[in-house]
Amino acid sequence: MSYFKTADGTDLFYSVWGKGHPLLLIHGGNIGSDVWEFQVPYLVDHGYSCIVYDQRGFARSDCSAGGYDFDTFADDLAALIDHLDLKRFSVVAFSHGGCLLGRYLSHHGGDKVDKVVILSTILPALLKSKDNPEGIDRSVIFDSFYESMRKDRSTIFRASLDEFFAPATADTPVSDSTKDWIMGVALRSSLMPMLEVYKSSNEADFRKDLKLFSMPTLIIHGEADVFAPAAATAERVHRAISGSKLEIYPGASHGLFFTHQDRLNRDIAEFFGQGA
Repeated sequence: MSYFKTADGTDLFYSVWGKGHPLLLIHGGNIGSDVWEFQVPYLVDHGYSCIVYDQRGFARSDCSAGGYDFDTFADDLAALIDHLDLKRFSVVAFSHGGCLLGRYLSHHGGDKVDKVVILSTILPALLKSKDNPEGIDRSVIFDSFYESMRKDRSTIFRASLDEFFAPATADTPVSDSTKDWIMGVALRSSLMPMLEVYKSSNEADFRKDLKLFSMPTLIIHGEADVFAPAAATAERVHRAISGSKLEIYPGASHGLFFTHQDRLNRDIAEFFGQGA
């Protein structure tokens, strides 16, 4: 397994698959880079060098004592890009991965990023406040889930899987084995990083970061995403990023990387110019 060191000495896992134009895939919260196993083989076959990594505190990466804020996450990403000496690359970012990418663009610039696909985003600012009236009440989307994770995360994760996958309207059938798999991916990571990241990703405001998305950007979101409803997230991001394209998948929820993998993979490859 391959690792690189961040500025504070934290060891983070990464892997590179395939040859071709570099494509960096950034995972979301409560999971690790294993979620990309439904995209990487297809994208490698279509001419990309796919780069995945586990963010600090998740999966195979070190569980540091701190640094679970998006300024640090952005600097960790910059360290990976420097480690691999990437000069020009594309990005696919899932859920809070879009927030991480936005903060990276704010801190390190976007000259190296040629195109971006944002999936199931929680951008630009998820929780409602006086200056963010389009957000969601924290009592609806944050408080109860956060407390449930503190008390018994395995139970709340299992109870949320039907909402996460929306199996009744999935293009790819969601089996019990699939649910067991995603539970394994989630529980591989420690609780404390999850709590810290869930808090920071929900409470942070990334509206200023959106101004840095000057590259061609495709936003893909599920119509039935109850974790990040499109009206509070993807539609706002689309309005904020000039020239962006928005695709809403009917019946899809947050976990569309699995449930709509065939359409998603085609859309990603076609947007990046290496379609089937």
